[in-house]
Amino acid sequence: MDNPSPNNLGLVEAEIEGVIAALGYREREEIATEAAAEIGATATAAPSSLAIAAAERVSDKAFKLIVDYETGGRGFYERVIKQRPIWPKEASGITIGFGYDLGYASLDEYRNDWAQVIATLTAAQKSAMESCVGFHSGKDSTAKMQELLARVRDIVFSWDASQIVFKAKTLPKFALLTDQALPNCSLLNGDCFGVLVSLTFNRGPSYSTPQKPSDVKDRYREMRKIKADMVAQIFADIPKQLKEMIRIWVGTAVETGLRRRRLDEADLFAAGLAVGIVASSVSGGASALEASSDVAASVMHDDEEWEELTEDDVAAEALAGTMFTVAAAGAKWAADELQPDYAHLGSNLPTGLAFTLTADDLALLAQLNDFDVKSASDAPVLFGLRGAGIVKDHTTGAEIVLIDQRPDHILPRCVIGVWNRTTGNVSVFPGSTVPNQAAVAMYKNTQKAGNLLATGFYEYRCGAHTTKNQSTPGAFLLRNADMSHRTVIVRRSRDDLVYQRGDIVDRCAPGDNIHPTFFIQPSGFSSLGCQTVVGTWRSGTHSGSWSAFRTAAGFTTASGVPGKAFSYMLLTAAEARMASALRTGGLLSDKIALRRLRRLRFGSQGPAVKALQEQLNLQNPDGDFGPNTCAELHKLQKKVPGSAGSDGILTPELHDARGWQFLASVGV
Repeated sequence: MDNPSPNNLGLVEAEIEGVIAALGYREREEIATEAAAEIGATATAAPSSLAIAAAERVSDKAFKLIVDYETGGRGFYERVIKQRPIWPKEASGITIGFGYDLGYASLDEYRNDWAQVIATLTAAQKSAMESCVGFHSGKDSTAKMQELLARVRDIVFSWDASQIVFKAKTLPKFALLTDQALPNCSLLNGDCFGVLVSLTFNRGPSYSTPQKPSDVKDRYREMRKIKADMVAQIFADIPKQLKEMIRIWVGTAVETGLRRRRLDEADLFAAGLAVGIVASSVSGGASALEASSDVAASVMHDDEEWEELTEDDVAAEALAGTMFTVAAAGAKWAADELQPDYAHLGSNLPTGLAFTLTADDLALLAQLNDFDVKSASDAPVLFGLRGAGIVKDHTTGAEIVLIDQRPDHILPRCVIGVWNRTTGNVSVFPGSTVPNQAAVAMYKNTQKAGNLLATGFYEYRCGAHTTKNQSTPGAFLLRNADMSHRTVIVRRSRDDLVYQRGDIVDRCAPGDNIHPTFFIQPSGFSSLGCQTVVGTWRSGTHSGSWSAFRTAAGFTTASGVPGKAFSYMLLTAAEARMASALRTGGLLSDKIALRRLRRLRFGSQGPAVKALQEQLNLQNPDGDFGPNTCAELHKLQKKVPGSAGSDGILTPELHDARGWQFLASVGV
C-alpha cells in the first residue's frame, strides 16, 4: 500500500523535508565499499545471474516495502517529489528514481542503467545529469549540492521507468550483497529474505562492522547480532534486533521515518517466520459473477430463513453418517488481495503475529474511521475483530494478547468484545463474525440466507434472536429503534463459496444479530451471517463465554434489557494489530503512519462523510455513511479502471486518486 501524499496530510514544509531526509538515509554509502570488500563483493558491479536469482527470491510484500520506503510511495513520488531528482542531504548525492544515488554511481553505470530515459533527454539535460555523478554531501559542500540540484530539478524520471531500473539493476545488487554478507539466507522465505535486503539497502552490508573508538553508540551492534542469529539459525531473534536498532536515531530528524521502517520490517519478518521457513503462496481469481447492477437490493431477512444448528445436531449427524450441514459445504476464505475486508489494507499483510489490545487502540480505530463512539449511550461499546485469536484474555490480570489470523467458515476464529469507555476496561471472548459453511452454501444453492456483514459501525438493540426453530432471549439484534430490521450492506456469493470483491453487494435488512454459537466448545458455530460468541442458550440458561460476554455488556437477567441500544464496531484483527503497533512503536504522532488506517466506511459520521456524499452527488448529504452512501461508493469503485470489484471503503489512495482534498489525517 502506497504511503500517502503529504499534500493531503496537511504536512508543513519542514515535515516534508523530514520525509525526504528519511528517504535519503542510507548508511550504505558510508560503509558499502569497506563492507563489500570484506565479503568479496561490490555494490556497483553489473547484475550477474546470481544477483538476478537473489532478487527473484524477494517476495512481493518485501519488494513493496522497500519501494515504499525508498520513494515515499507512488503518491508521494508523483505528487510531492513530482518524479524529479532530490537531494536528501545526510551523506547523499543527487538521487533519482527508487533511491538511485548518483553520488555513489560511476558514469558508465549511470549511463547503462538509465539508457532508456537518457535517450529522451536534451543534450543540456544529459550534461546536467552527468555533472551530478560522483558528488555527495559526505565529501562535497552544501552549496555544491544545491547548485547541482538546481541544474536538474526539472528533469522527470517517471515511476514506471524508475521501477524498471530498480528491478533490473538496483535490487539484484543489494539482494546479492545480502546473500553474500549473511549465511543461511537460502533457508529464509521471500518475506524474511526481503526484509534483510531492505535493511542492506538502507544500512549497507554492515553485518560485520566492528565498533570504533569514536562510535559511542556502537551503531552496528544489532547488525552484528543479526549476522550471529543467521549463523546460529536463531531467526526468531531478528525482529527484536530490528526494533532495538531504532535507538540509534532517537532525537534525530529521521527518527520517525526510520522507526516506521524498522517496525514494518520486523513485522514482515515475524510474519514470514509464522508461515514457516519455506515460502508459501495463496492464489485465487476474482469471482466470475458480479451483480448485473452495481448494488443489488433485496428485502430478505436472513434470520427468518435460518434453522439454528447446535453441537447436539452435529453429533447426531455424525452418528448417522450424514455430516453434510457443516463439514461438506466447502466454503473457503479468500486471499487477502481478493477479500473485501482485507484488500483495502494493501498487499503487505503479515499474519500470525501476536499483539496487545487496549482501550486506546479501540479509541484510535474509532477516531480514524470517524465512528462516533462518544455520543453513544451509557452502554459499553461492543466490538468484533474479524480474524483474531485469543492468546491472553482480560481475566489474566495482564495485557490482552491477540493473534492476527484469518477467519474460516468452520471454526470460530474471531474475537467479540466489550469496551467500557467509562472505566477503560476491555473484555474479549472467542467467537465468529462470518457465516458458517452451511449458510454460504445455502445462498449459492437457493438464494436464501447466507451473507457476510461488512466491517463498519452499527447499532444493535437487546431482544430475542428468533429463527425458524429457536428463540434466544437477551441477545443483540441489528434493529432500528422501533425494532424493525435495520438496512445495511452485505456481501453474497452465488457463483462459488468464497466471498470476494467481485461478488454481489446486497442492500438489505438481513437480521445479522449477535447471539451464541450454540456450541459450548469452539468446535463450530451456527450463523447465517450473524456475529456469534462461543456458548449456548439451553434449558433457560446462557452458558460459556456467551454468558460472560452478556455480563460484561451489563446484563444480569436472561432477557437482558429489552430495547437497550448498543454500538457495535466491526473491524479486522489486522487493523487492530496495526493500531497496536502505532502505540507500541511510538508512532501516534506520525501522520503518514496514522493515515495507513484512515478510512470512511459504513457507520462513519461527520464532515468528511458529508464531503464524500457531495462528491458522490447524493441528494441532501447528511454526514451519515449509511446504505445509500455505501451503495454509491461501491458503484464508483466498480467503475475505476482495472477494478476487480468493490468494498465500499474509502481509502486515502482512492481519495487522492480522485483529486479530493477532504480526507485529512486525524490528530491524536
